[in-house]
Amino acid sequence: MAVALLVMVVILAVAIGIVAVVAMGIQGAGRERAPELANVMAETARHLNGDAEPPQGLVGFFEEIPDMRKGSDGAAKSEPSAK
Repeated sequence: MAVALLVMVVILAVAIGIVAVVAMGIQGAGRERAPELANVMAETARHLNGDAEPPQGLVGFFEEIPDMRKGSDGAAKSEPSAK
């Protein structure tokens, strides 16, 4: 029971942290005191909102993963388009 409570508290802390980063990044809060941190938070907010391009490392990672939808027998071939 205590482990479940601890895990829930950690999950809630991470969720609150993500909401705070997005909110601060969107509003530009703290730009005068910590401009580097504000830029990182703004970029994170753009990524979480889907407005920014994905990082090249992430794109490269997903390109290396083999496509499991295509079987060796050709069962996943695309349907011919109707004309």
